[in-house]
Amino acid sequence: MPTALPHLPTSRLLLRALQMDQAEVLYRLANGPKIADNTANIPSPYTLQTAQDFITGIAEKYRAGEVLNLGMHVQATGELIGMVSLRLNARHHAGHLGGWVAAHARNQGYAAEAASAVMDFGFATLGLQRVGSQCFGRNKASARVMQKIGLHYEGCLREAFFKNGVYEDLLTFASVRSDWERAL
Repeated sequence: MPTALPHLPTSRLLLRALQMDQAEVLYRLANGPKIADNTANIPSPYTLQTAQDFITGIAEKYRAGEVLNLGMHVQATGELIGMVSLRLNARHHAGHLGGWVAAHARNQGYAAEAASAVMDFGFATLGLQRVGSQCFGRNKASARVMQKIGLHYEGCLREAFFKNGVYEDLLTFASVRSDWERAL
């Protein structure tokens, strides 16, 4: 596995690790509407200290083979609009996609563009056999993103996640290497 964090350009985005001077922006965006509500691990409220700790750990967690976390930056302006991640499982040669887009940048295809680039990196560069993801059953936008990038619906894990006092259904999607190769 490469030890240097990648910079992944797409048609409209540059996916790259965050720098500490972006902590304020990350803090502001991650506190946006629906971010914590639609994700499994983002706390609410999201504090400046949480943002700083997250940025500090990006390189170390990638070098340890745990997770690739990249900021979604609009190429034309450099503006940070969200995060995309690939949580790695070296034993099973698998990755789990995650991410979020700031409220003002939603419904413009950025999530699919970023997730597709990270999925390609996982298969092509990291040699993964499987890339998957999950979303809450009520999160139809995330389910559409997963299908748009070629992940196949595998099923619903009923009431599998306890969030904010409610048992949530998890929709599961994935592609294996042969699916990805056929789509090239």
